[in-house]
Amino acid sequence: MAAVHRHLCIFTMLDMIIFALLMYRFSMVSGPLMGFLILLTAAAICGTGLVLTLRFRARVPSFDHRIDKLLSNLAVFFLVVGALQAFLGISAGDIGLVLQSGLLVLLGFATRRRIATLHHPMFVDWYGSGKEGASKLSLDEVYASCPSCSSLLAVIPSRLSRQDRCPNCDGLLVTISEEE
Repeated sequence: MAAVHRHLCIFTMLDMIIFALLMYRFSMVSGPLMGFLILLTAAAICGTGLVLTLRFRARVPSFDHRIDKLLSNLAVFFLVVGALQAFLGISAGDIGLVLQSGLLVLLGFATRRRIATLHHPMFVDWYGSGKEGASKLSLDEVYASCPSCSSLLAVIPSRLSRQDRCPNCDGLLVTISEEE
């Protein structure tokens, strides 16, 4: 669970960096006053996001819920900006802007998927208790995430086969490249 927690912290920080870069870009295409207001807003949001992420990293109680809200807002931001940029890119015939908008939409969906991890019962139990929760696993089991939906699963690696499927999304747990 510590690795999942670390991954969520890194992912949240990267989301904040991308948010800051987008806001900087928006401030550059705005007038001086509007640009200043955009940068001021971005600095406040990024500062708050940094504090939230550091407190979440330290496993302060209730900060998992605050990170949930932060990631939800960032996901909506990325999806809306991506959709607007797609519209602008298509209308202007700018393939670069269309590609960037596609990446932002994908980032928005990836951010939404990370929220499911925050709500997973094993993660909630681990975050709240401070214990690894290894007693819930048998001797051969390890935690793994589904490659399709990122659900947290307890698996026995030596017993995995190509036919094994995720109980949540029915996706394959073992891909051909992982088996080789």
